[in-house]
Amino acid sequence: NLTNLEILSLANNALSGQLPLQMGDLISLRQLHLRNNFFEKQLPTALGKLQLLEELDISHNWLSSTIPPEYGNMIGLTSLSLESNYKDQNGYFTWGINGKLPRELGKLKNLQHLRVNDNYLTGTLISELGQLFLLETLHLQNNFLQGPIPEAYSNCVVLKEILLEDNSIDSQFGMPEGICRLPELDLARVDCSLSCTCCHGC
Repeated sequence: NLTNLEILSLANNALSGQLPLQMGDLISLRQLHLRNNFFEKQLPTALGKLQLLEELDISHNWLSSTIPPEYGNMIGLTSLSLESNYKDQNGYFTWGINGKLPRELGKLKNLQHLRVNDNYLTGTLISELGQLFLLETLHLQNNFLQGPIPEAYSNCVVLKEILLEDNSIDSQFGMPEGICRLPELDLARVDCSLSCTCCHGC
């Protein structure tokens, strides 16, 4: 019985298999760090029950999963890291976090860092991320996301980094000027074919 456990850090091991559903019973958990392992298959929807969870890092694994809409119930989250989930099989990459970004992510009002880059996300960029007024880091690069880039992201008034390069955003869509005028913005990137007055790297 680990219902009083607040921190579970199993990063940088050689753990494998599927993430156990029982993790959703750790109702006092505030930090869950599973980075750099070999976990496979689905993200457990049961993690959505962890409303006290502040940090969730399951990056650099071998997951093959959509982001469950139930993760919008983790209202205490300040950091969500699911980047770089892929598996190299004989020179062919099988990509991990896939499907569309769930609109329920817009309910994570305490979120400061969202990193889901280097995956196989598809669909259009969702405007609901513009409801995350505390967001500082938005890393969506190297997916298959489509434009337009929502003007609503300019509501993220403390945003420091927005990385959108290496997606499927058509060249007719540029970075909205409202985003470029954000006072805290330090780093912005889109593909060089898109217009952007504040971007780096082109």
